[in-house]
Amino acid sequence: MITLNVFFKVKPENKQEFLAVLNNMVVETNKEEGCHFYQLWNNENNKNHYALIELWSGKDVLSEHQKTPHWIAFNDVVNTFLTEPYDEHHFSEIAR
Repeated sequence: MITLNVFFKVKPENKQEFLAVLNNMVVETNKEEGCHFYQLWNNENNKNHYALIELWSGKDVLSEHQKTPHWIAFNDVVNTFLTEPYDEHHFSEIAR
């Protein structure tokens, strides 16, 4: 299992465009095989900061996700809505 935490600092004037793109990503990505969880969250202390929390069955399905039309469309425009490039962190499950 792989967990991704992706952080976004959105320009206030681009919030609606950002949310439209990300809402499409959430809907379409949750249909993908190997996606166990994919949800956008809003920071309660700063309404222009968001986190995308993702849970994938493995690196192979995550690689396939990055070839989908909705991911390509997202990646082409998302940084134009942000005050700085998004910050992505990958975590692997620790064996018990």
